[in-house]
Amino acid sequence: MGSLANLGDLFVIIFYLTVAAGIFAAVVLFSRSRRKQKEQLDRIEAKLNDLAGK
Repeated sequence: MGSLANLGDLFVIIFYLTVAAGIFAAVVLFSRSRRKQKEQLDRIEAKLNDLAGK
């Protein structure tokens, strides 16, 4: 019975670690996509400024 309880604890720990890793991965991917989006907007803005300047 004791080993069964330890197995349950192990599953709970693995579950929480998986959830934490998923949240961390989502935050990292979100921040990276935001940075790429900002770089793309900056490039578009620069092109528009070049076109408007000419």
